Amino acid sequence: MAGSPTFREGKVQRLQQWLNAHNKPLKESSFYSDSFNDIPLLETATFPVATNPDSTLLDMAEKRGWKIIQFNY
Repeated sequence: MAGSPTFREGKVQRLQQWLNAHNKPLKESSFYSDSFNDIPLLETATFPVATNPDSTLLDMAEKRGWKIIQFNY
């Protein structure tokens, strides 16, 4: 592995690196996650979506007014 691990804050760093390398802005972005580990990336998205979130992410999403999707299996 080279550079930042793609985990927690590392996902944001890797995303920024990719955007910079491709001369792309981060605007009108959506990100979907089920894990509290992705809170840093969800915080950067224009439209964060907690999808079948774990309890920590569900609590955060409710407090921040993020969209929450629950799939029943």
